[in-house]
Amino acid sequence: MPRIVISILASMLGAHFALAQQIQFQPAEDSPILAHNSAGPVELAQFDFLAGDWDVIVTMPRPGNSPLVYQARWHNHWIANGYVMMQEWRGPFATGVELRAYNPSTRKWDGRNVYVPDPGTWYANEAELVGNDMIVTSHQIAPDGIPLVNREIYHAIQADRFQIRTEVSRDAGVSWMPGRYSIVATRVRQ
Repeated sequence: MPRIVISILASMLGAHFALAQQIQFQPAEDSPILAHNSAGPVELAQFDFLAGDWDVIVTMPRPGNSPLVYQARWHNHWIANGYVMMQEWRGPFATGVELRAYNPSTRKWDGRNVYVPDPGTWYANEAELVGNDMIVTSHQIAPDGIPLVNREIYHAIQADRFQIRTEVSRDAGVSWMPGRYSIVATRVRQ
């Protein structure tokens, strides 16, 4: 191979490896991992409270039995240069990820999530800040074929703690009944 070609290839590979070394899984200190991009819409701040690591207690009522209570870990950080919130859930019954981005046209957050043990099935939802509560809504079909509207209501939001209660509607949001779980999240201090 001519010396000039080898020299060009070596330069290209050197540049490739230099670029690869600049990309890190754990961002540098100035990365927007815990803060949204300040150049973006002001609404990005609506999810700043969620950034970080959380110890979670999940309570699932069970008719005729005591509730099922378990612990999980929730990691949330900004990606895509501080414009998209990534949420990673690690629990004993499911592990998954959710991506959430603010949509200026609808003035709501578009979300997509996927969970194991059901990999490959992405679910859509949308979220909006209503007063002091963040409400995440998704639409599904119940096993009996009835359309369901599910919502998670993030409430009692503080710097180091918040709660989620869930509700479900079988009549397109006219009436609501308690959902399948509630959550208490406490920030993990590093």
